[in-house]
Amino acid sequence: MKKSKTAVALIVEAIIKDETGKILLLKRSKKNKFFVDLWQLPGGKVELGENVLHAIKREIIEEISCCPDKIDTNKVLSFQEKFNGFDGTLFLMVFDVECNLKVKLSADHCEFGFFSEKEIKKMDLTPISKKSLFE
Repeated sequence: MKKSKTAVALIVEAIIKDETGKILLLKRSKKNKFFVDLWQLPGGKVELGENVLHAIKREIIEEISCCPDKIDTNKVLSFQEKFNGFDGTLFLMVFDVECNLKVKLSADHCEFGFFSEKEIKKMDLTPISKKSLFE
């Protein structure tokens, strides 16, 4: 009998809005191996054994140096994904997050901005952030 191997990953992303309702996006820098110059929501992969709320807080602090004040679940998605050696089921948890907006970027990002949904639909987004925002 052939041994099966199941791959599962969990990604978290944050929708952070300014006082006008525009959404914070980060532009990936050349430091990244993939999706350079594409825009994305703050977030990333949940580490083995990590709680999802801890993961989204950690990612926000690492990427924009802001401490979240309030976190609410927006949606949970799952889909099949093949990328960079990963072949399996990806779970995506999207959170609505409130925090101070004194953004200080990590080296993983070179630019940030707040954009309307209409503007975002015309931007080059990472595949995951497209799903987070529009599925």
